[in-house]
Amino acid sequence: MPRYIQRKGSGTDTDVITFSMRSWEQIEKGFSSGDINAAFMDIAQAMYLFDKGSAISMLMFTHRAGSRIIVPEQIQRLADFKGKSVLIPHRFSIQHMLVHRLLSAGKLKIAGLETSEKSVDIESVPCALMPQMANSDFDRDIAAFICPAPFGDAEVEKKGFRNLLISRDLWENHPGSAFVVHQDLLKTKADDLALMVSCLLDSARQLDRYMSSPDAAEKDIESMSASFLGLPVDQTQRVLKTSGITYCPKLLAPDMEILNTVLDYMHTNMAVMPTGTDLNGFIRPEFIHTALSEL
Repeated sequence: MPRYIQRKGSGTDTDVITFSMRSWEQIEKGFSSGDINAAFMDIAQAMYLFDKGSAISMLMFTHRAGSRIIVPEQIQRLADFKGKSVLIPHRFSIQHMLVHRLLSAGKLKIAGLETSEKSVDIESVPCALMPQMANSDFDRDIAAFICPAPFGDAEVEKKGFRNLLISRDLWENHPGSAFVVHQDLLKTKADDLALMVSCLLDSARQLDRYMSSPDAAEKDIESMSASFLGLPVDQTQRVLKTSGITYCPKLLAPDMEILNTVLDYMHTNMAVMPTGTDLNGFIRPEFIHTALSEL
């Protein structure tokens, strides 16, 4: 149970119970049942849930870019994807959109209700299971999997897998996950939310500083790797330096133009988002704008 340290002059000191979930479906059920009050989740799924009537609001992006497309050694070009499948985290995910853009640019047919030896099937799989499935693919039916770093990094370091590209190659500084809260908290825990956003933004600033000047914040990265991420510091360093992820504070403010770009593509080109999706009231940028003004 991490304690968010009191911000000077705020009078706010709060405990936050954090836990991980194995799939995006669990997050959806958690919001519906009231078991969770806030989450870091993909913005596409968050927009979909909001449109379905879930009383949630987005306070900030938590990062930009940072995913990788990983392929087995026998995949040398996009044409090798034909008749195989690509693993994505969720139907409503930025990774799905990026894969769709990649395959469409390569003039590859994406499988619908029926698959063929010339089409590419897209399959939703929790990120934690992707490396295991790829390693167990004795029939070589999986052409690639796309997931946020550091998922899959261990497989890339083994013989037989490689990074095809990073997601920034497909859309520079694309959105990723967002900090989303149940709207009840906006009324009952506004001060606590302001503190959390401030802490998240401060962490983002430290990470952004580290990537521009590694020596300046190496001790902070080492501490976060050990106490929070549970990763060796060298693995965390590689993720930050090679995944294309960015934590530039000014890019973390909610941007309706970017959200509408995602929404339009996923509706018009992919036919996964419903017609007439209404995002009015979805973003609440005042928390991060206040935090940015205090940096």
